[in-house]
Amino acid sequence: MKLWGKSIQVAATYVGTVVGAGFASGQEILAFFTSYGHSGTIGILIATVLFVWLGYKMMWLAHTMRTPSYESFNQKLFGPLVGTTMNILVFLTLFGVTTVMLAGAGSVLEEQFQIPYLAGTVATAFFALLILRKGLEQLLVVNAIVVPSMFLFALFILLDGKVDSPLPISAPVSYEFLWKTVLYVSFNLAMAQSVLIPIGYAIREPIILLRASVIGGVILGFMLLVVHTAMLANWNEVRFLDIPILFVTDRWNEWLQLFFVFVLYSEIFTTLISNVFGIGQQLRELVYVPESRIYLFLLLSAFVLCLIGYSQLLMFLYPLFGYLGLSTLCRVVMPSGQLSR
Repeated sequence: MKLWGKSIQVAATYVGTVVGAGFASGQEILAFFTSYGHSGTIGILIATVLFVWLGYKMMWLAHTMRTPSYESFNQKLFGPLVGTTMNILVFLTLFGVTTVMLAGAGSVLEEQFQIPYLAGTVATAFFALLILRKGLEQLLVVNAIVVPSMFLFALFILLDGKVDSPLPISAPVSYEFLWKTVLYVSFNLAMAQSVLIPIGYAIREPIILLRASVIGGVILGFMLLVVHTAMLANWNEVRFLDIPILFVTDRWNEWLQLFFVFVLYSEIFTTLISNVFGIGQQLRELVYVPESRIYLFLLLSAFVLCLIGYSQLLMFLYPLFGYLGLSTLCRVVMPSGQLSR
């Protein structure tokens, strides 16, 4: 039972790292899957298999190669020169996403509870620091608490009447959805490697990694499918909305609306702490500074960039990170013997 409990914790952390604000709002799912009609449903099924297989492969490689962070992981995968370049780009993008998540958390608190933006971002950063100082175990615990709420939110959507609406006519047959599916998985796994690599290194029992990958991948696929189906059933109403999922939740009562806000904030927060943790693990291999100071520096830097603005650079880095993730996955799927250096 202890192994199953740890497997569920790891699976929850996997889900919490992948699921962010774009997932919660429905915007990511709309762009990568729902816009392709029924073909997007096939894409989600393929993505689920890839999340299970590649998530496990990445953690298993970190376990067998004894790489504690994506810094050493990429060095072993690509060699010193390419690995160093990859690590710099991964650092920039992860830090950029961290900045956006911190800004997003402040915006949610301001819009929903009238908490001043600066106060919301400072409070979020302080809360994140408290958790990160406790290390990997506390990160696993937080995700084990938050992810069931995300799953429950998906169940509420599934039970909502709007999901039962007649599905629209499929989009014209196109195989572009396959490419978008691969890009979606590669981007999210490139993001998740900041946490999956340290987890694979720290966990001693490979069976935990296998179970966690299966549980996490299936939960991700289920949530993708539920939100996708809900938006597909209401395509004409949601396709031009900035937050498409709001059309599904607008009939919910006040308490369920509040629950949606909690889920949105939680998805932002779990991505935030996972990214900061992953970057911190990388920097630990480069500088001899206590972890807590590294986390404080990262959160303070992200807070400053929230004030300056980071969106233009991120618009460049997001697509780049997708292709970086693709190159990482190509290496990960190679036979294990070819990865040994």
